[in-house]
Amino acid sequence: MTRIAIATLGCKTNACESAIIIDQFQDCELVPFSVAADVYIINTCTVTNRTDYKSRNLIRKALAYKAQDPKVKVVVTGCYAQRHAGEVSDLGEVDLIVDNQAKVDIASLLQSGNYEFGDIMQAEEFHSHPLRRMVEHSRAFQKIQDGCDFYCTYCAVPYARGHNRSAAFEDVLAQARLFVENGYREIVLGGVNLGLYQQGGRGLAEVVEALERIEGLELIRLSSLEPQLITTGLLNCLRNSAKFCPHFHIPLQSGSDSVLQRMGRRYDTTFFTTLITAILERFPTAAIGLDVICGFPGETEQEFVQTQDLISGLPVAYLHVFSFSKRPGTPAADMPDQIPPAVRNQRVQTLIGLGERKRRLYSAKLIHEAVPLRGICESVSEGWGTFLSDHYLRCYSKACTQPGGLCRLIPQRIWKYGISD
Repeated sequence: MTRIAIATLGCKTNACESAIIIDQFQDCELVPFSVAADVYIINTCTVTNRTDYKSRNLIRKALAYKAQDPKVKVVVTGCYAQRHAGEVSDLGEVDLIVDNQAKVDIASLLQSGNYEFGDIMQAEEFHSHPLRRMVEHSRAFQKIQDGCDFYCTYCAVPYARGHNRSAAFEDVLAQARLFVENGYREIVLGGVNLGLYQQGGRGLAEVVEALERIEGLELIRLSSLEPQLITTGLLNCLRNSAKFCPHFHIPLQSGSDSVLQRMGRRYDTTFFTTLITAILERFPTAAIGLDVICGFPGETEQEFVQTQDLISGLPVAYLHVFSFSKRPGTPAADMPDQIPPAVRNQRVQTLIGLGERKRRLYSAKLIHEAVPLRGICESVSEGWGTFLSDHYLRCYSKACTQPGGLCRLIPQRIWKYGISD
């Protein structure tokens, strides 16, 4: 039996693709990356300099195993490999470097040996395979869209993922049914730019409506959505869904209109504030999380304070805060007035503190209003079951006793890392 070790960096889309890669191997044993294996696969990320570094480090670890046993195969794929295949090759005797479009075919490519690295910008069709199981997840992550045509000035992802393309609507439903048949009761819909999903005149709203009718599926969650793609029609559709998790992850990136303009974002703060109001009108207890970048080139202290003030006034549940990372080949990498790392890091810490206060306030709101929470039990330890709720808070319950089962909880108290009954 072939021993496969896979390391996955980055987004949920990468996690889904790694699961598809593993699912294509027949009679294999999945082993930790830290032990001896026959094949090491590194599914890389290039969203920041840090993920580039982590990608290279994992490749070197795999190559160290290969140095001990020349029969070991080392395969590298993902966004770092797509953008910097030459750098990957220079690290050592990598057996296969696979582009993002072909990565789900790694099992067959290893067997055939007939492969030519592809230009992702030439990819026109959504490419995937049916997936039966995730790797160490109680929720099923289902990729239904790939690529992005927005080209924000700081972002390398469009160059690593190619143009927007969507899965066939019938394939989306077939994959969802396959997940349910294999015991998954929650599906997280994802993509590189999920809100761009469009196939045969049907968009994300129609996908949710169709998944709503699948018997045995209990919860439908959406991954990150660009603000301008959260339309009134989509919100009304989600409000009518009994299975939708009221959780919205939205990249704000900056609370300063001048910074948003330099970033190439397609909205301003007035639009964003109106959007948050529209969401809360339909979902008064929704968990709204924001992505924010600190230290974008030229960001003045006044512009940072504008971001801080905007977020302070918004009833959001949490923040994901990032320091600006200069990505070679993007317009922002060559912009003047690059912010010193010490200033970027100080601003990051300020917003992390604000995010922690927002999370505590949101948890207290759910307890005060006795909001019912739902989720799929992940594990049980010492009588306490744990699950990620539909409101994106970690929950602990003594009534949650069966992994994989649907749990319900009325929050009573706050724990350090979540809430419990």
